[in-house]
Amino acid sequence: MTLHVYVGPTLTWDDVLRVAPRAVIHGPVRHGDLLALRTGPDDTVVIIDGVFPRGAPVRHEEIIDVLARGTRVLGASGTGALRAAELWPYGMEGVGLVFGMYAQGALDSDDEVAVGHASSGNRRQSGLSLVSLRWTITNAVAADVLRAADGEALLAAARTLHYTERTWAALGRAARQPHPASAEAARALREFARRRPELSDLKRRDALAALSHSLEGRPASVTPVPAWMLPRTMRLEHWRRAFRPAVPGRHDAVSELDVLRFQQLYAPDFPARYRRFALTRIAGPRLAAEDRGLAHAVLAAAGERGITHEALPAEAWSYWLTPEERRDFSAERRLLTLLVRSFRGAPGTAPFHDAPDELRGSDEAWRASADAVAAAAGLNERTGADGTLRQPPPAPVHGHLEDAWRADGPEALDAAARDRGFLSAAEAEEAARPFVLLHRAGTLPRPASA
Repeated sequence: MTLHVYVGPTLTWDDVLRVAPRAVIHGPVRHGDLLALRTGPDDTVVIIDGVFPRGAPVRHEEIIDVLARGTRVLGASGTGALRAAELWPYGMEGVGLVFGMYAQGALDSDDEVAVGHASSGNRRQSGLSLVSLRWTITNAVAADVLRAADGEALLAAARTLHYTERTWAALGRAARQPHPASAEAARALREFARRRPELSDLKRRDALAALSHSLEGRPASVTPVPAWMLPRTMRLEHWRRAFRPAVPGRHDAVSELDVLRFQQLYAPDFPARYRRFALTRIAGPRLAAEDRGLAHAVLAAAGERGITHEALPAEAWSYWLTPEERRDFSAERRLLTLLVRSFRGAPGTAPFHDAPDELRGSDEAWRASADAVAAAAGLNERTGADGTLRQPPPAPVHGHLEDAWRADGPEALDAAARDRGFLSAAEAEEAARPFVLLHRAGTLPRPASA
C-alpha cells in the first residue's frame, strides 16, 4: 500500500511525516498529477492543497479516473475539501468541517480556502484563509474575547482584501479604515489565534484529521462507484496519454502521448498500423456482419452513409489524393485511401485519445522511442542554454520530414502526413520540431517495426 499526499502550504512535509511516516509527499496537486500516478485498490490518495490560481487545477475527471482504479481518495482543508464536496457521490471521502460546509452549501466560493504562499518549497502558508478566519472569530466570540459585531466587521474587512494579501497585519490595516476601534479588535483576535492555534487554523486541523483518517481502513459506508458507471470522456483519454509516463522509472517525464507522436512521425510501419486502426473504426459493427474482409465492411459502412466513389465531388479527390494516386489507383483503393486520411475520432482531433494498444507497436520499439524523446528533450535544453534557438525555423523542419518520409513536393508531404494520422503536413511539422536537432546530430533512431 502506498499513501500519496498532495499538500502545501496548509502543512509542511514534516507535519505530514509525523502523522504518516511512510507517506509519499507531493506538492499542491495540479492538472495531470493524478493521471501520472499508477495506483491500485491497495493505495490511498489524500488531497489537501492544490494550485490556485497559478497553473491548471486538478479536474474532476482525473479524480474519478483514480477512483475507477479502486484507489481510495480523501479530500480535506482546501482543494481537497472542494473536490470531495463535488465528488462524494462517486466515492471520494471528505474529511473535516471545511468539507462539511462546502457539501452542505454553507460555503460556495473557492476564495474561502485560498491563501497566499511561496510558489514552492516545504513551507507553511503565509496567508490567512477566510474559512479559518470565520472559525477563529466564532471561537473568539464564544470565549468572550470578541464581540459578535466586531467579528462581523473584521470578516467584512478581510473580504475587501485579495486572497494573496490576506495576513494578520493587512487585516489590522483594513479594519482601521472604517473605524479605528476595529484595529483593537483585530489585535485581540490575532492574540487569541496565537494562544489558541487549535481554535484558529481550521484548514490545518482538517488536514491533520484527514491524514489520521487515511491510516484507518476504508469505511464500510463508502462504496466506490463501479468503474463501468463512471463517465468517460475523450479529453480524459487525451489527458491520460499526455501525463502518464511512457516507461515508468526510466523516463518519467516522457509521456505516452510523446512516444505515440514520435512513432507517428518516424516508425516505418506506422501508416499500416494507422490504416488498420482507422478502417476498423469506420467499419464498426459492419466488420462482424461481413464475411468478405475489412475492406468490404468499410465500403459497405461508407455506402450506408452516402459516401461512395460516385457521390464524392472532384474537390474531395483532389484534396485527399495526389495526382498520381488519382490516376493510378483503382476506384476501391482511392476510396479506402480517402477514408483513412479523412478519418477522425472526433472533429479536429488526432485519434489517439482512445487508441488501442496495438497502435503503440512492439515493446522494443516503444522503449526505443521513449529513449529518443528523452534524448531530444535533453539536447534541446542544452542547446537553449547556449543562447541559440531551441527549435529550428519552419523550412528545415519541412525538409526534415521530406527526407524522413521520402516525400517529394507539398502534395506528397500532405499525403504522407495524413497516412500517419495528421491533419496536414503543417501539423506534422509542428510535432517534428523538437526532433530536428537530434536528427542533425545523427542520433535520431528510426523505431523498429511492430
